[in-house]
Amino acid sequence: MQFNTSFTEPALLVLLAILSLALSCWLARYPRKTSVGVTLGVVLGVFLTSLAAGIVAFLGNVLPFGQIDFWLASSLTGILR
Repeated sequence: MQFNTSFTEPALLVLLAILSLALSCWLARYPRKTSVGVTLGVVLGVFLTSLAAGIVAFLGNVLPFGQIDFWLASSLTGILR
């Protein structure tokens, strides 16, 4: 089995997952009852993580992530020389 992925796709997925976790933790702090805060945080975290995975999967079909990686590598070698 061949693993075919680029660097940009998992980096984007990790970035969106961290943002969704931060937003759900921020929302979980504000309700008066702890159980309501935990429930809101979990529901929002699961929803946003699923949404982030769906967005990255959609962008993986639309954008050429391999080409973006090639452009990034080419520009970085030009800068670092």
